[in-house]
Amino acid sequence: MTFRRKLHTLLVLLVATSCGLVVFLSLRKANRLAFELVQEKVLTLVISAAPRISGDTVALLKSPSDDGNAVYEEVAAPLREILAANRQGALPIRFLYIMRPLEGGGWEYVVDAETDAASRSKLGDRVEFSEGDEIPVLGVAHVDSRYAMDSFGTWLSAFAPIHNHQGEPVAMLAADISAKRIQTLLRRLLTGELLAMGFSLAVAVALAAWLSNRVSRPLIALQEFVRGIARGNFSKRLDLNRRDEFGELAQAINQMAQGLEERESLKGALVHYIRSQSAEPSLAEGVASEETSRRVTVLVAELVGFRQLSTRIGAERVFALLSEFFSTMIDIVLRNRGSLEQSNDERVIAVFGAMHDDPHQQRMAIQAALAMQEALAKLVKAWKIETSQPISLAVGIHTAIAQVGVGNRGEALYFESVREIVSTAEKVGTAGQSHRNPLTISEAAAADVRHTFPMTELALEPNSTDREQPMKMFRVEMPLSVG
Repeated sequence: MTFRRKLHTLLVLLVATSCGLVVFLSLRKANRLAFELVQEKVLTLVISAAPRISGDTVALLKSPSDDGNAVYEEVAAPLREILAANRQGALPIRFLYIMRPLEGGGWEYVVDAETDAASRSKLGDRVEFSEGDEIPVLGVAHVDSRYAMDSFGTWLSAFAPIHNHQGEPVAMLAADISAKRIQTLLRRLLTGELLAMGFSLAVAVALAAWLSNRVSRPLIALQEFVRGIARGNFSKRLDLNRRDEFGELAQAINQMAQGLEERESLKGALVHYIRSQSAEPSLAEGVASEETSRRVTVLVAELVGFRQLSTRIGAERVFALLSEFFSTMIDIVLRNRGSLEQSNDERVIAVFGAMHDDPHQQRMAIQAALAMQEALAKLVKAWKIETSQPISLAVGIHTAIAQVGVGNRGEALYFESVREIVSTAEKVGTAGQSHRNPLTISEAAAADVRHTFPMTELALEPNSTDREQPMKMFRVEMPLSVG
């Protein structure tokens, strides 16, 4: 998943989570507030209505046969007036009735203000309670702490005592308010908030897409620019005028690209060492020449671990260190009767025995490699740079036959004939590097110097895809001091 997609998804999830949390908290608070309002209304109703009921009159209603008589209607009349007055509005009262405890336990209905015969509870009917904590205590005003369910529906009930002329509680006035109305109002509130949440999410998706695209645009530009650097395009610069972290990063990358460009220019100037008696000038001037074969030794030295410094120190410092490194290595090669060829990356490629037949070319190449190792160790120590991996020099040396042109102006090496020898020397160095060898030479290079330098043959595993026997390679065990 791309950074832009991740950022877009994160912003949408953040808004969705925030909206969901707001909806949850608001609904929870609304539900609690509505419940408290219902409790307050139903409890206030029964407490204010109970004194209007005569406990002595209620006590006269003793058996089911008294249901509907004159005494019953006398008690029911004020209850019906109160019920009719509170059946309208947002929180209507559904049932208003009187009940009393039985001697054997439980409660019975005494008077019910309901006028519908199918819904009215008769004198002597048992009162249903779904939970034990819903049963009131005679003489104590009480409202349920949660909704209760019975055969008539879901209710919230409140109770207030009815007293006789002696002040003794003889019954309880009860009122039931249906939860259906409250639940309908809460569902409407939920629907409205969900619609608002959906609209907010739609806006958030659009804004998140715009914001993620705006934030990721400079990142994409940086990514493409760095890819260009990886392809070797060091001359291009990133134009990103921003006063934030992206702007600072673009400036740092531009500095790195400038340093890499200067480094490549330096390497081209130092390594492109063309011998004064090259073949090309002779041939260009039409000087007659003939071709002969000569044994030469090629040294390829690769600087390992240096690229990490490009992101740790400034471009100017990298340029100065490379300048010092190449000038030191070139001086060592020339002092050991070698010549330089073209190179790429952090490599030095030298040829020994190119200008004239040198029987000591292998020894001079190994001496140069040892001196280069010793010089690099001194340079790294002098640079005083902390690195995550050590900076080292992996050297490969190979000896083979190259083509030399001989004319009236002297001898010149044909560069095309050296490429295969250079490639083999690179493979020798790479194989030695995989075995952590700082200096590895081929069998051909070791032929005349096995008794001069202590060396050990590498144990190489045969390649299953290569039918030929692998080339023998040797590790130079002990560096010798060179003057």
